[in-house]
Parts: sequence; structure tokens; C-alpha cells
Amino acid sequence: MNTKPKPPCVTLYPWLKANLGPLCLSPLTGTDARALSAAVQIIDLYSYCHDPAVLEAFGKVVECMQSTTQELAYHAIAHVLDWGDRERLWALAGLEPLGWPAVCAFEPGGSQRPGEAGTARTEGTEGTKVLHLTPEAA
Repeated sequence: MNTKPKPPCVTLYPWLKANLGPLCLSPLTGTDARALSAAVQIIDLYSYCHDPAVLEAFGKVVECMQSTTQELAYHAIAHVLDWGDRERLWALAGLEPLGWPAVCAFEPGGSQRPGEAGTARTEGTEGTKVLHLTPEAA
């Protein structure tokens, strides 16, 4: 039996929902969804090939998304690489800083602990959007 791992574009949506809440994908248009899938695959390529042209391609694809949904591509970097890579690679891709991106549930400083369940809500806290998971909201 072949247990080849699924590509990141297949596993990204459940990962984003677990980190940003079940409604985080709601604003995506058809174009946004395709660009987001392409962006995470490009970051996967970058994890093997650190050519600056790969990051340039990532930036161009992200620019195809609405400005309100580009943050999902920022978080998708951590789906393939590490939490700390997001800001650095975003800048190297030539993309404008996001300002105060949401804190993902499972990143350092996030509010989710393994085994907890719930839905997400965001609130502004000192200029940062913090993700709170509430077990009672199912």
C-alpha cells in the first residue's frame, strides 16, 4: 500500500480552519482559492529550492488574491515551513507587510492546546488580532 503524503494544497484548508477558525475561508473567491492553493505549493517548492525566483513567484501569486484574503497565504507559509519563516519570506517575496496578522491557535503564543476543541473568534488586543477558542461554541 502506497502511503504517499498528500500535497500541501490538499491539507491546507483543514489546517487553516484548525488555526484560524471554521469560517476563515469564507471570504475566498474562486480566484483567491486557486491562488492560495498555488501559493502553498510554491512555498513547498521553496522548502527544497531556495531560489529567489521561487519567492518572487509566491509574491506574484499572492498579489492575485484580494488584499483581505492575502493573510491566509501568509499563514500558509507555516503549514509547510515554520511559524518563524512567515514574516521573513513574506518580505523576501516583495509583499507589503500585513500589519497585525491574526495569531494562529497552534503557533507559539496561540491559545489552542492539543485535545481542546472549539470554534474561533478574533478580537483586537494592543494592535494584534488574537485567536480565542471557546469550547462551548460548537
